[in-house]
Amino acid sequence: MFFLMFVNGLYAQKIDVKEYENKAKAYAILSAQYSKDAYFYSKKSYYSTLVGDIKQYADTGLVAAQIAIEYADSALLVAFDTCEYAKTIILDAKMYQKKGVLSFEQIRKSNDIDVIYELSKTSLYVMGNALADAYRASMFLDGKEVTAISIKESKREITRLESDEFSYMTIKELYGKRLVEIDEELILLYAAAEKSEGKELEEINNAIIQLKIEEKKSFEKMKNSEDRLISVKTDLSEEMLKIVNKDIFTTDKKGFYSENIPVPVNVKTPKGLVYKVQIGFFKSQLPPEHFDGIFPISSQKIDKVYYRYVAGNFAKYEEVKAAKIAISEKGYSDSFIVAYIDGEKVSMSEALEMEKATK
Repeated sequence: MFFLMFVNGLYAQKIDVKEYENKAKAYAILSAQYSKDAYFYSKKSYYSTLVGDIKQYADTGLVAAQIAIEYADSALLVAFDTCEYAKTIILDAKMYQKKGVLSFEQIRKSNDIDVIYELSKTSLYVMGNALADAYRASMFLDGKEVTAISIKESKREITRLESDEFSYMTIKELYGKRLVEIDEELILLYAAAEKSEGKELEEINNAIIQLKIEEKKSFEKMKNSEDRLISVKTDLSEEMLKIVNKDIFTTDKKGFYSENIPVPVNVKTPKGLVYKVQIGFFKSQLPPEHFDGIFPISSQKIDKVYYRYVAGNFAKYEEVKAAKIAISEKGYSDSFIVAYIDGEKVSMSEALEMEKATK
């Protein structure tokens, strides 16, 4: 009954193919939606410490991944001939879905908790990639020829590091909540033990032992996810400063930079025309919390004494102007726009002339 309930849940809240004139797009979206289900049960499997529960989650994840593959095949079958670019992305999604199926099948066969843990982590990663690729493919399954320009102008793809950041943040949060629950359960059990004796006391003590084991494992998993999150955020901080795209910039990424993830210093500016917002010019490095959610940022050391803090990488003046307004609203009223060409700081007139010439 447990398994059937989960399988039935897979069919809820999915799109209706009949509502889509472009069936390839609909099938790609469905492939993404079932990949999302498989990703969800991968997380459930990864977070759990009970082998029986993990295997049940793997059963349900396996069904979702298999259905996702069927819809990926359907999308490939009916896609327009002009959608070669989308087809390559769907094939990538299908490759990850197959890896997910293999991981789920191996989880079902294994009884080694350490092996199961690694397999759950693998399924979490590959189904997350399948989800992202299937949705991305659906964007290009429109019956139109996809050119280099249309790809460049499409919405920026979420990077693997951003997916990892979300996953590890979620893992850390869930294990933190479970540790709080364990503490509360232990307090109640210790209180009950003081009033019990005989077989009842023995059962309570056994429950305490099991909770202590779970507590240790949960703490280790939370610590591992925290260490991995720091690593992912550090890599993400550097990666985002290499990409020129307005969608990367935000003023609401609070708590990202910290003592463990410092603001990058003297980062190389990407080639070509790049606009940034200069937040300020200071005599010393500022604490990360000073920037109140602005991301991405970097500092440039000037004359071995001063630090210039800048935010974002923008290709167009209108984009950086909107970012400058957002930063000003955060309290940095003295912020202003700066421009670079091939890493060299240039005047705004030079930058605007180059932008106009490349339109």
